[in-house]
Amino acid sequence: MADDLDFESFDNLDDLDWSELEKDVKEGAADQAGAAPAAGGEPGAIVSGGNEAVISKDSHAIDIHYLLDVDLQVTVEVGRRLYFVSDILTWDPGSIIELDKVVGEPLNLLVNGKLVAKGEVVVVHDKFALKITEILDPQDRLQFLQN
Repeated sequence: MADDLDFESFDNLDDLDWSELEKDVKEGAADQAGAAPAAGGEPGAIVSGGNEAVISKDSHAIDIHYLLDVDLQVTVEVGRRLYFVSDILTWDPGSIIELDKVVGEPLNLLVNGKLVAKGEVVVVHDKFALKITEILDPQDRLQFLQN
């Protein structure tokens, strides 16, 4: 599958159909769980070392280590609110913008615009940070990716 794709740009990774790769990974993991530990190059072996992961199966390899350097946009969403342009034009420094979140409610962590986790604000070395308190269930994350 990876051999058929053009990776000059990673802009449309969300639009790709990863189901075949996921199936190969699951089958490889199931084969590995039922078999004795295999050497690095044997079919069905899962090899990981350093910054690479290779899944060898039926004499073809899927090398996904290039995904480790893909830039992703990580966003912490404090809240949302729909405003008309006329309202925005009346804002001055010091204006208060009401959002849809309540104080103490978990903030959303989005990766490339997709919700993957929730967390709370903490201060680390005089900077704001997000402490992850909940990671969405893998099934929920897959559902968000499909939408």
